[in-house]
Amino acid sequence: MDFVKKEIKSNTLGGLLKKARLSQKKDLAIVAREIKIEEKYLQFIEEDDFYKLPDSTRARGFLKRYAEFLKLNPEEIIKEWAETYGYQDKLIPVCEKKIEKDVKKFFKRINFKVIVIVLIFFSIFTYLGLSLNNVLGQPKINIIYPPLEFVTSDNSLVIQGKVDARAEVFINQQLVEKQNEQKFSQEIKLLPGLNIIEVSAKKKYSKEKKVFLHLVFEPENN
Repeated sequence: MDFVKKEIKSNTLGGLLKKARLSQKKDLAIVAREIKIEEKYLQFIEEDDFYKLPDSTRARGFLKRYAEFLKLNPEEIIKEWAETYGYQDKLIPVCEKKIEKDVKKFFKRINFKVIVIVLIFFSIFTYLGLSLNNVLGQPKINIIYPPLEFVTSDNSLVIQGKVDARAEVFINQQLVEKQNEQKFSQEIKLLPGLNIIEVSAKKKYSKEKKVFLHLVFEPENN
């Protein structure tokens, strides 16, 4: 059986690329994997079927990578493609052009006044959110002394701590007078053994916050 040798057209851009690849004994599938371009796209390029490529932007990218891989001048290859097959730019999908156009129009309509108004509203909502949190959020309780779990040989100790400025403080449901807007201090008596002390705080419209101290009084044996 006689095989007919197929002539490669090197007078076209695709033929030039194909001839360069074959002269370097590169398999198309291997090239596709190395430069990360689908083999079918490289085949379209070598057959001068540029209209089958996704769009002109990716066509330029494919040509640049392929030319660099084959050690050809990518600028000359892209220039030749643009001059000979420049009409391919028209193949960019209409919807893609429309979206791009709409996006540009949208950003043109945004001016300084709109940005200022948006920032003002954002600032107002942020302020209101923080204000509501201050009024409705649970107050914080920070027990300075003693630790939450503590063993002592004294039958009394002073509980010291800090709370939010607008919060009232209670120890075992008894209101404690604060030293200033935040600090409080209260002496309590302990019974032998485990004493569970409840420290709570509440703002006018907030939920109550509770902290429990586990204090063990171990009297000294005389």
